[in-house]
Amino acid sequence: MSRTSALNLAGLVAAVVASVLAAGGLGQGPSGAAPSAEVASIGGADRIASASTVADALLLELCAPRRVIAVTAQSAAGPDGYRYAGIPTIRSLDDVEAILGLRPDVVVAHNVADPSRVARLRAAGARVVDLGPLEGRASLAEDARTIGALCGAPAAGERWARTFERRMSRVAASVPARDRRRAIYLTVWGDRFMGGTDGTSYHDVLVAAGLRDVAEARFDGWPTYDVEELLELDPDLVVTREGMGAAIC
Repeated sequence: MSRTSALNLAGLVAAVVASVLAAGGLGQGPSGAAPSAEVASIGGADRIASASTVADALLLELCAPRRVIAVTAQSAAGPDGYRYAGIPTIRSLDDVEAILGLRPDVVVAHNVADPSRVARLRAAGARVVDLGPLEGRASLAEDARTIGALCGAPAAGERWARTFERRMSRVAASVPARDRRRAIYLTVWGDRFMGGTDGTSYHDVLVAAGLRDVAEARFDGWPTYDVEELLELDPDLVVTREGMGAAIC
């Protein structure tokens, strides 16, 4: 893959995010799906604990700060950790005792690994809203609607979701299909090449940046590749994590 250019994912994401934030003001649109009966019944919760990094960020956008009683330790230790200063943290959904000790009205989670973790929290008496699988751009918009409803601000959640969708669509709208370079997201996990294509945020960032995801026609989700498959896909660009280029090439 020596002739294929490698592109830093962090830089690509930063460019897309900057374009999204600069693309215009908030706009109203037709309503999306109504929140579930469970979420509607909780709407306006005063004590919301987040066990999801995605929910952490959305809560800061859509909810009064006094209502957010906990965020993930991962977000608090991350590049935007200053935004969560002073808020208690949750290390894992497995920390049942610590979560119950926060006395939340509701715990918000993306329980993508082990369904029994949410079951244990519920069995212990916690009210949990499981946002379901992480599926990139599509699930983020629905998460915003759900969290807006939980915060008692469904209109704000709807507005955020539609504004995000519109801005993402505009980032590279002027790039004709024929000029879009063929790209793939790739990383190394142990001794395997792994990707992220249709149904993931990696695919969404590639497309929003004006690239063409060459993996989406043959794969979805989180595929593993062998060298022959990568040579057959023959991308112009490999997008990867910072520092991973040498391991790939």
